[in-house]
Amino acid sequence: MDDLEGVLKAHSFLAGLAPEHTAFLVSCAKNVRFRPGEFLMREGDREDTLYLIRQGTVTIEMPRLGGEPICLETIGPGDVLGVSLLTPRAAHLDCRAREAVVALALDNACMHRKMDEDPRLGYTISMRLLERTYERLARARLQHLDVYR
Repeated sequence: MDDLEGVLKAHSFLAGLAPEHTAFLVSCAKNVRFRPGEFLMREGDREDTLYLIRQGTVTIEMPRLGGEPICLETIGPGDVLGVSLLTPRAAHLDCRAREAVVALALDNACMHRKMDEDPRLGYTISMRLLERTYERLARARLQHLDVYR
């Protein structure tokens, strides 16, 4: 458990979290690996995991009928995937390992229970997810504008 706690503390998404909160989250976490080309989540699947990417890269793709998927973004170490933690729903994009990926998988149901039990933790995680979501939207906007033309 101590090893997993250290890995949680080291990820940028949880960096600076109160030590008792990190210890509280250990029971929700496990290490996972994905091979290149393997999907972390598929469009339509229930998003029941928050992934904290430790190594490798993941493409966030929009499936396209009769063609290659459109790559919306590529994320890597320090990034978060599955930000619908606060409102569990079906995934609306595919997320595929571009290269070998090592991540922490945080179970959403467990996270909900922990966040309900400790509102300070819930607030902190919610604000961090909101910040990451805002950053992702800002990057998508810049990509859409194609500012590098």
